[in-house]
Amino acid sequence: EFTPGECLNREFAAMMAHKGIYDVSQLGGEVAPNMKHECGPGGGTQYYTRDPVSPPKTPDYGAECPPLRLKTICNDFECPVQCQLGDWEGWSACSKSCDGGMKRRVRPIDVYPQYGGEECDPTKQEETCDALACDRPCTLNDWSEWRACTRACERGIRWRSRTIKKPATGAGKCARTFSKARYHREYCNDIPCPAEVVCVATLDLLIGLDASGSMTEDGWKSQSAAMLSLLEKTKLDAKAGLQIGIAKFAWDITLVHHLTDDKKALVKAVTDMTYDGWTTNLGGLFRTMKNMLQFGRRDAPSVCMAWTDGRPSYPSDVYDTASGAHELRPVCRVMVVTMRPAVPRELVLPWVSHPKNENVMSVDDPLEMTKKVNDITTFYCAKIMRLDAYLMGQTTTEAPKK
Repeated sequence: EFTPGECLNREFAAMMAHKGIYDVSQLGGEVAPNMKHECGPGGGTQYYTRDPVSPPKTPDYGAECPPLRLKTICNDFECPVQCQLGDWEGWSACSKSCDGGMKRRVRPIDVYPQYGGEECDPTKQEETCDALACDRPCTLNDWSEWRACTRACERGIRWRSRTIKKPATGAGKCARTFSKARYHREYCNDIPCPAEVVCVATLDLLIGLDASGSMTEDGWKSQSAAMLSLLEKTKLDAKAGLQIGIAKFAWDITLVHHLTDDKKALVKAVTDMTYDGWTTNLGGLFRTMKNMLQFGRRDAPSVCMAWTDGRPSYPSDVYDTASGAHELRPVCRVMVVTMRPAVPRELVLPWVSHPKNENVMSVDDPLEMTKKVNDITTFYCAKIMRLDAYLMGQTTTEAPKK
């Protein structure tokens, strides 16, 4: 009987036949993969061979043997095309924000299977997500560090707080900003203030002077004198002390001097100031102070203090003042010194930083400002020194560390 041989590619089969070899086993080894024909249009070449059982005895008598080999076409069919997949795309957004949703991702089919090729693996995946309940309370961050005491003497306040890490959802609840769960405060530095002090804090201090019409010439002169006296009660030092910037406000805002530790330049700028006598543009002052802070130090806290004896001049100015203060508070501690009883405390409180009552100081009349310089110094400054000790280079009075 015929024995089938390997299905070979046509070129190799023709080369072997030329040498009289029709059975590759005669080569003494396995057939290399590139010699075989597994599939493809036109097929390959396959030989069937057999040996004679009884050849003719004599040349003249007996029938000749039939063919001892047959040549056929083999594996004449298309090769299987295997599936090829692309990379997974990113996960979709969760179908629900709570109570369990689904997220999905897909990947494309780059090559579809054909001619018996292996089918594709799944091209879609789904996973559950956001399984937390919809009605869940907020999550809070850890307690912040204690803030510095608001005053160096005469009892100030220090506080710490917890901010929201993840907001509440649905009917979930969250403690209010100033509830005990999120806000702690305590008194500090409950000691008498010295009679004469010098501010030795590392601080960028901006002061806005009221040059509006209600101030009057005498009030303006008193305010200017108080400003000069305050400069004498500060340790000006860009490395480890104060920098001071000054602006005046009426209808227009005038930059008297940008932040500096140059005392002579500040004194000259204050001495050269002139009185405007117009409306009270506090909103413009607060926005100017925000711009002045670009000359501030990154490692120094900042205080923005307005001295004023009047209300915003028009109803629209009340909104503008609140808006300007709102823009300033995130970058500076906003404080106000009112210089007349006609400026009600409840009008000013929304403008200043927290804690509100610690950032508003009242003086009965602009003419008394020169008498209140020591009080103003202890109002804004968290680190002071007795004037005599400062002149002698002695120790400071500052908030105790806990």
